[in-house]
Amino acid sequence: MGHEIVEICRNNPQIVVFLAIAIGYFIGKIKIFGFNLGSTAGVLISALVLGQMSIEITPLLKTVAFALFIFAIGYKVGPQFFGGLKKEGMHYILLSIVVALTGLVTAICLGKIFGFDKGTTAGLLGGAMTQSSVIGTAEGAIKHLAATNAQKTIFESNVAIAYAITYVFGVAGLIVFYKIVPRIMKINLKEEARKLEEEMSGGPVSEENPELFSWHKQLSLRAYRVASKEVFEKTTSQLESMFPGKVTVDKMKRGDQIIDPTPDTIIKSGDIVAIVGERREFLKAGEIIGPEVDDRRAEDIIGEILKICVLKKDAIGKTLGEINRRHGRGCFLRKIIRQGHELPLTRDTVVHKCDILQVAGARKDVEKLVAYLGYPERSSATTDLIMVGVGCVLGTLLGLLAIKVAGIPITLGIGGGILVSGLVFGWLRTVHPTFGQIPSGAQWIFTDLGLNLFIACVGLMAGPRAVHALQTTGISLFAAGVILSLMPHIIGIIFGRLVLKLNPVLLFGALTGAGTVTPALNALKEEAGSSVPALGYTVPYAFGNVILTIWGAVIINVM
Repeated sequence: MGHEIVEICRNNPQIVVFLAIAIGYFIGKIKIFGFNLGSTAGVLISALVLGQMSIEITPLLKTVAFALFIFAIGYKVGPQFFGGLKKEGMHYILLSIVVALTGLVTAICLGKIFGFDKGTTAGLLGGAMTQSSVIGTAEGAIKHLAATNAQKTIFESNVAIAYAITYVFGVAGLIVFYKIVPRIMKINLKEEARKLEEEMSGGPVSEENPELFSWHKQLSLRAYRVASKEVFEKTTSQLESMFPGKVTVDKMKRGDQIIDPTPDTIIKSGDIVAIVGERREFLKAGEIIGPEVDDRRAEDIIGEILKICVLKKDAIGKTLGEINRRHGRGCFLRKIIRQGHELPLTRDTVVHKCDILQVAGARKDVEKLVAYLGYPERSSATTDLIMVGVGCVLGTLLGLLAIKVAGIPITLGIGGGILVSGLVFGWLRTVHPTFGQIPSGAQWIFTDLGLNLFIACVGLMAGPRAVHALQTTGISLFAAGVILSLMPHIIGIIFGRLVLKLNPVLLFGALTGAGTVTPALNALKEEAGSSVPALGYTVPYAFGNVILTIWGAVIINVM
């Protein structure tokens, strides 16, 4: 029976591929002491186990899956990568370079000390620094080696096995590291985050003045008849200023006439004013204005909740406070997202190119803000597959180029070439937002499923050698992985504190970005009780993805 099942799997390898993905995702979700492996490690482990059946996988499937994954990564981080080249991002770029170089040098030294081969050393770097794309670029470089096919197969298998052994500590170890290090350095992350929020908010953070300086998440619309003498002959902006928080007079009714007010519109006795604002702002509205009324014409305001991608030069580099003051009338910010991470809503939070602002308010006000900020990210299921296809073709051709230096062919490899293509197309999308759309759902499919389909193929192909490799190098690999995981972050902390003099909350966030270890960022946010660490994360994350991915090919050629 068992032999028949194995034969079915060998004749239909897609069964094992999908099984590896399903089991891997299930394993990745299991939490032990609050920690889970994640889908990538889960898929690789399940594929290595299933690979004991000696399943033959077509290389084309693996190549296509990796191309989709690495192109989507480049597309996602492209705007931040090129945006970080500006002066204000240089500190974070320097930190990313220090972390990446430390990782490369440490990996090579450990490879020499422990006697690891090229493939094992590349896998060590990929796992210890949680950069899965290293597997792809390393395999691409292995194909160009002047070695026998048997040797290349061994190197490729060792990349996957070393990655699997070292990845677990690369994630779990750094989560623990960033929980312990602040205590060792006698840094109170919650206090430091609170101070930074106060500094950025222009005042103490409290229930009365939360980090959401004046835009908020829950809105109400109510109408009042003007009866208070204090409001007679006042402008709408003066009325709005009489409330403790932000409210907007979005519509007025005078007799049978409906008025779309401006900030200078004069309020008369008996006018009905429709006000939009946070619910608690209406507690004393009756005392300030007059009795609440039910007037459907006055309250007939079409609301809109819209995600706006910041692309306009006039908005980039401005703070949320400046945008609110000059262009935010009638608009209420729900959240600001950068590379999938929510940032704190403070007055001094600086808006970067391709930040996503989720805004609520009357449609006419939201559309005015769209015109100032950039491009509306309206719901769409359409992906520009022309761009994806052309991008992968051009990236592949770029990766095939090789320049010989001292007799050694230096090449980006197909993975590196497609990554560069993704970076360029992601940047072009910000310049011309009418083309090249990849919705967030499609990006997830390309990055998550593309990566794990690639990883499943790698694990199944490496499976037959896994047990022997674990027996011979397992302990030394794990030890090397611990050293390599910690060393770049320790050096990064020293460099960031002594040379760059970064705020510790931003520094720790930046280091998790430079090391591309997102779970550690989430742990930092929990420790700080704030989303402030994410402010330092995004630019280093973009550069970390690019540099560490290239390191896979570098190690193969250097070792």
